[in-house]
Amino acid sequence: MKRIGVIGGIAVDLEGQPFGALIPADSNPGTVRVSYGGVGRNIAENLHWMGDNQVSFFSAIGADALGKEAIGSLTDIGVDANGVLTLTEERTAMYLSILDEGGEMTLALADMSILERITPQKIQLFESSFVDIPVIVLDTNLTEETLHYCGHCFADRKIFIDPVSVEKARRIRPILSSCYALKPNRLEAEALAGFAIHSDWDLEAAGAYFIEQGVGMIFISLGKDGVFYMDRRTRGRLYPPRTDHLISVTGAGDAMSAAIADGIARDMDIKSIAENAIRAGSLTIQVQEPVNRCLGTGWIR
Repeated sequence: MKRIGVIGGIAVDLEGQPFGALIPADSNPGTVRVSYGGVGRNIAENLHWMGDNQVSFFSAIGADALGKEAIGSLTDIGVDANGVLTLTEERTAMYLSILDEGGEMTLALADMSILERITPQKIQLFESSFVDIPVIVLDTNLTEETLHYCGHCFADRKIFIDPVSVEKARRIRPILSSCYALKPNRLEAEALAGFAIHSDWDLEAAGAYFIEQGVGMIFISLGKDGVFYMDRRTRGRLYPPRTDHLISVTGAGDAMSAAIADGIARDMDIKSIAENAIRAGSLTIQVQEPVNRCLGTGWIR
């Protein structure tokens, strides 16, 4: 049984999708779905379904029914959520996304202000819970101060960071040397590296930049164009398998991140980790939910 700790966001997800072509600045007939998500939460659930993982999740919710239900979605399947704070004066985070008729995201809004309350002092309350956890996953919904604290506090562990967004990715620049692994998308990688990525040469230059900064493994996700991976000995690019069953891209990046964390815990080589990440993302876009429970049926190995 591998122990993995995840510190990051949990949210109520609202996802809207029109029946036909999306018309901007108009009311579009369609469907609205409610689920429980957040980058950290989705990574934690994915890790659970991947099997042989003892997952501990650390976050914060408001003292409201939605927050309790969101936590219940994890504890009901066996994820340890004892490290989730309930803050009476705050509301549980919410994430709103609008998809086009093909399932691709066109716009998203994230109300994650409650996560600013996860301070270094709050992390210290649960430090004893991290003693025997060798792999720590962070998402950048945490404040810059808290991310820096975790980078130094857990410097002796294998820290994997999901940068979440371009704006929030910049928070981790000072602690790149603490990252055992990092998975930005192209835009996040550009924000961190400081130059545009338009070609394969640019990808390699970005990978080299992160390795020079002390990152052990870098995975740059490229959506339908796959993933570029690199460490000090190996580099390469993998493409996702072709599918005619794209339902929703929501959660695909979280599934990839979970597969990377799972591979780190298994001491797998970087190419094998990238292969599993591609599989996880490809399976997730074929279901409506942000987490595909079929990840526990032997697909990820």
